[in-house]
Amino acid sequence: MEESGPADTTRSPARLAAVRATELLDAIAEESFDRLTGLARRLTGAPFAFVTVVDDERSYWLSRHGIPDDGAQQNTLDESFCQYVVASGRPLVLGDVTIDERTRDNPSIQSLGVRAWAGFPVHTPEGELLGTFCVVDTEVRTWSPEDVELLADLSAIASREVWLRRVLAQERQARTEAETAAVAARTAEAQAHREAARASLLARISELLTTGLEPADVWQAIATIAVPALGDFAYVCTVERDGGLTPVAVRHADPAGLGALWRWVHSAGRRTGEAAGPGHVAATGQAELLRAPLDVDLTDAQRAAVADLGVTSSLVVPLHSRGDVTAVVTIGRTATVPYSDEDRALVSALADRAGLVVENALAYQTERALSETMQRALLPSLLPRPGRLDLIARYRPAGRAQLVGGDWYDAFVNASGTTSVVIGDVAGHDIDAATTMGQLRTMLRMAGHDGHQTAGQVLATVDHACDTFGHNVFATALVAQVERSSPDSPAHDRSIRWSSAGHPPPLLLHSDGRVEVLTGAPGLPLGVAPDRARPEHQMSLAPGSTLLLYTDGLIEARDLDLDHGLARLAALLADSADLDLDRLCDRIIDDLVGATGAEDDVALIAVRAQP
Repeated sequence: MEESGPADTTRSPARLAAVRATELLDAIAEESFDRLTGLARRLTGAPFAFVTVVDDERSYWLSRHGIPDDGAQQNTLDESFCQYVVASGRPLVLGDVTIDERTRDNPSIQSLGVRAWAGFPVHTPEGELLGTFCVVDTEVRTWSPEDVELLADLSAIASREVWLRRVLAQERQARTEAETAAVAARTAEAQAHREAARASLLARISELLTTGLEPADVWQAIATIAVPALGDFAYVCTVERDGGLTPVAVRHADPAGLGALWRWVHSAGRRTGEAAGPGHVAATGQAELLRAPLDVDLTDAQRAAVADLGVTSSLVVPLHSRGDVTAVVTIGRTATVPYSDEDRALVSALADRAGLVVENALAYQTERALSETMQRALLPSLLPRPGRLDLIARYRPAGRAQLVGGDWYDAFVNASGTTSVVIGDVAGHDIDAATTMGQLRTMLRMAGHDGHQTAGQVLATVDHACDTFGHNVFATALVAQVERSSPDSPAHDRSIRWSSAGHPPPLLLHSDGRVEVLTGAPGLPLGVAPDRARPEHQMSLAPGSTLLLYTDGLIEARDLDLDHGLARLAALLADSADLDLDRLCDRIIDDLVGATGAEDDVALIAVRAQP
C-alpha cells in the first residue's frame, strides 16, 4: 500500500480562523515585510518576491516586491502556487514548474509567466499555516543551497514578524486595560514607560535593515537599540575562528558604570570554559536567560563581574550567519525588573534580523573589494607621454553605499604616432561590469593600435565585436585621436578627431579661460545598434588649451540633473584655467566628488597641449 501524504489543511476551520485573526488579509504591507521581500529579491536575483496570506479562496499578496504599486494584489487559490505549500505544510522549490506534475497545469504559467518558484511556509502565532514566503523567476533556474537556506531563514523571520505584530497588539490592549482600571499612578507610569520602550524597540529593530553595509555599524546599532530599551548595559563580541571572543561594541546607560563594564569586557579573555555566558552561548548557539540568584556555576571572574556591575538578570543570545555563530550579544539589567521569556523572544528577533544584515554586509564587502581591485588592475598604471602633450587621469569609486562598476579611461600612442584618448562607462555596479569594462578597453586598444582606423571606425569595430561577449552589452564610450602638430598649422595647433558612443560631451578649456562644450552628435551607446554609422567630429587643440573627458558620475546626482551638473563642471573648469593639469584634475574631483565619494563611479582624463 502506498503511504499517504500529509492531510490537506487548506480549508481547515482552525487554520482559516487563525488566518483571519491576524487581520492581514487585505492589509497594507508593513515596512518589515517589504524589507524582507526586498532582501530576498536582491540576494537571489529573482524578479519577484512575495509574502502571501492564503484563505480558502485566494492568495493575497501582502508584500509584493517587483510588482508595480498599481499592479495586481492577489490571485485565486487555483491560480496560486502557494496552494501546494499550504496543502502540504512543506516548502516547495522548483527550478521549472512546467515539468512538475503538481504544477505544470497551473494557469499562472501562462498568465503571469511563472517558470521557477520557491516557497516556504509562514505560520500564525497559533502554529497554523498563514501563507508563504516565496520568490518567482520568469526563467528556468537552479536554486542554489544558499538560496534555499536564505529563503528558509527569511520565512522564519516573517513568521516571527507575524508573532511580534500580535505581541504589540496585545501590549497595546494591556496598556489600555491598565489605564482603564486606574492602577496606582506610580505603577501605571512605570508600566507605560516599559511598554513604550518595548514598542519603540519593535519599531527600531527594522532600522537594522538600513543601518548600512559595514558590520561595525551593525554592532553599534545593536548596542544602541538595546540600551536603554531592553537593558541597563549591553556588549557585543564577535566569535573568532579559534573560538575566542573579541569585543566590538560596549554601551551602558550610566556613564559612571561604563568604565567597570569596559574593564570586564576587555579583560575577560576567551572564556572557553564557561558553563554560562557569552563563551557558552558561542559554543552551543543557544540563547540564555539568567536571573539572580543564578542557578548555574559561574567562574570566579564572572561572579566578581556580576557583583561589580550589580547584575540582576541578563540575556545572552547568539547572532547567526550561514549557520555559524558570528557574534554574541549580552544585555543586562541591574536594578530593574528581571527579564522574562517574552523579552528573550524579542532579543532573539533582534539577533535574527542583525544576522541577516551582517551576512549581507560581509558579502557586500567581499564583492566591493574584489570588483574595485579588479577595476583598478584593469586601468592603465601609466599614461603615455607623447611630445608636448600632458595627460592626467583620475578614478574615484562610488561611495560606500554602492558597488564599483565599469567606468574607465585609457590612452595610447598608435602605430602612426597619433595619441588615442578613451573614456567609457559600462552599465552596472558589480564584478560583471568591471569585467566587461576590461574587455572593452582591450578591444578598443586592439582596434585603434595600427592607426588605420578613425575614431568612429574604432567604435564601430568594437560595436560589432560586442556580440562575442555572450551577454547583452550597454556601454558609453568616447574616442579622441590627437594627431601630432604640423609645422604648417597656425601656432602648431593639433588636430583632434573624436567620436562618441552615447557619452557625455567633452569640454575644451581654452588658454584664455573660455570653456567650450563640444556638442556634436553623440551616436548610440555600444551594444545598441552596431550597424548604425558612427558620427565623427574634428577640432583643433591650440597650445595651452585642455581637453577634458569624463564619465557621467561627475555631473549627475540624485538631486542634480545632467544639464545643471554640466554647467557646474564648466564653471569650475573656467575658474581653474591657471592651474597646472595635476592640480586641475585634483580640484575637479575634490569639489565635485568630495571625500565620501559620488553616488556613481567617476573617471576623467585630461589632455593639455604644452605652450
